[in-house]
Amino acid sequence: MKTKGKEYTLFSNVRYVYKILYEVKPAMKVGVYGMVFFTVAERVIGTLTLAAAVSSITEKGKVSHYLTIMFIMLVLSLLCRIGNQYINAWSDFYYETAQNREFLTRLVKKSLDADYDNVESPAQQRLLSRATHAVNMYRNGVSLMYINFPLIVATVIGILLYSLTISFFDWRIMVIIVAMSVASSLLEARHRKYRERTMDEQHRIWGRFFYLKKQSVSVDNGKDIRIYNMADWLRSGVDRLDDRNKALSVGKCKYKYAVHVSDALFVAARDILAYGIMVTGVLNGTLRIAEFTLGLGVVSGLSAWFGNIRYHISYLLEGNQMICEYRRMMDYPNQFMREEGMRIPSAWRKQFPEIVFRNVSFRYEEEGEDILKNISFSIQSGEKIALVGNNGAGKSTLVKLLCGFYHPTGGEILIGGHSIETLNLDEYHELLAVIFQDINTMPVSICSNVSGCMEEETDMGKVRECLLRAGLWKDVDILERKELTSLTQSFDPDGIQLSGGMMQKLMLARCLYKDAPMIVLDEPTAALDPIAESNMYEDYKTATRGKSALFISHRLASTKFCDRVLFLENGSIVEMGTHDELLAKKGKYAEVFEVQSQYYKEGEIKRDEENE
Repeated sequence: MKTKGKEYTLFSNVRYVYKILYEVKPAMKVGVYGMVFFTVAERVIGTLTLAAAVSSITEKGKVSHYLTIMFIMLVLSLLCRIGNQYINAWSDFYYETAQNREFLTRLVKKSLDADYDNVESPAQQRLLSRATHAVNMYRNGVSLMYINFPLIVATVIGILLYSLTISFFDWRIMVIIVAMSVASSLLEARHRKYRERTMDEQHRIWGRFFYLKKQSVSVDNGKDIRIYNMADWLRSGVDRLDDRNKALSVGKCKYKYAVHVSDALFVAARDILAYGIMVTGVLNGTLRIAEFTLGLGVVSGLSAWFGNIRYHISYLLEGNQMICEYRRMMDYPNQFMREEGMRIPSAWRKQFPEIVFRNVSFRYEEEGEDILKNISFSIQSGEKIALVGNNGAGKSTLVKLLCGFYHPTGGEILIGGHSIETLNLDEYHELLAVIFQDINTMPVSICSNVSGCMEEETDMGKVRECLLRAGLWKDVDILERKELTSLTQSFDPDGIQLSGGMMQKLMLARCLYKDAPMIVLDEPTAALDPIAESNMYEDYKTATRGKSALFISHRLASTKFCDRVLFLENGSIVEMGTHDELLAKKGKYAEVFEVQSQYYKEGEIKRDEENE
């Protein structure tokens, strides 16, 4: 498995997992040694106990001697069993703690700190899903590697001890046991390859299943599902996914069944050979009964050791695959700079500097078509620009480039004369207040949604002022808990749902609270009717006084109060100028504005009537 030149081997992954575990709890080293010791000791003592009992009986020794030996062996066996269970329970607690505290937390932080395009694409989403699966379930990569590696070490020690012992009986028994293990290992390898081959499809099925489940129980979708009879469609989708999942599971079961059948056949062959050799030895007088008992115990134990190592290796390799996915996600590099980037000058926090797009092109895939083509324009400090055009013209893509979410595939973006890719991206984001087309809120209080902070860290006075300026305070003030009211019922059964217009005002309040020097509005009113949109843009006009601003829409309500208008079509700027200049030009912009203007005129008449 490689990520940007990095290769992950089984042993490097073992070191990686254990290094983090030991950082969380250094004493886990003792747990690993304990697992090895008690696993070997418990099995060896169990094998010797029966042989010792038979030896004491057949040699007709004193009863006290027999009882003493059996007492010692049973005490040792009990101590080993208790020690093994204690070590396993103790280790399980700490590796599960490490899994949540370290592995899963690091993955969450990585996804939050990653470049936007490192988590947005379908391929990266699948990688993130697999990485989460590797550390977020009971039988995950961490547990499989932590548990099975010391058990493999213990099993190797057991195989060496038992092989040395069995060599004194008959080499043919050893041959059939080795053949049994090799054949079963090959079948197990086919089973593992099938799982790896179908893993991506399995993850896609799970992802789609949970998506359909989420959509089925979503309150927002409830009305559409019932009115448009979508329940059958959702049920059929779940059934199709379930059928395919069953087909994959049947394939896994077939391979697993083949392993079990081969095990049964080889065990039968082993027992026939071992019993024949041992019984012959007893009848010929070359083996004592105690040695016969010990030999059978060793044969059975050696088979068990070989069987264990096969399964432990299989599970270790399964965990290795998961940790490879986890490390690929963790090691995936960011291209934008953070701490090592240029610190943002304090003057920029008061007045956003000039923005220059210089021959900027962008495509989503290497072999795809350019979404933006040689875009060149500038936004002066304090200037308000309207970027307009039809759906699919590339407006939202341009915003994501300006926000540092995407990298241009051609050209460069300069902020205050510096390439955006050389800036400290975290500090740069502090200069931006963006209202995106898709509005998202968190299931927390209204004030936390406005401030983006925990309630105890929020300036409540400032929140109320922003809600008032955004025109939402009168709706919030009548609520029992006012700005402490939760949004949605996801976490709070007393939470509320906001209407579309109220959501727009909430986003404006969030924008006002941040008080950034650059405001970007990416079609935030797309869901509103033209009159409501025109009213909302009047509020945005007031909110952006003294700031740089970029207004993006396929409708033209934002253009009249902007300093300049850029008309984007098919990924290129085809017209640029003031609102009046573009109307006089009678080009594309004037044509679209003429079609839409009747709605804005109606809105102006309505506002005049309301003012009267």
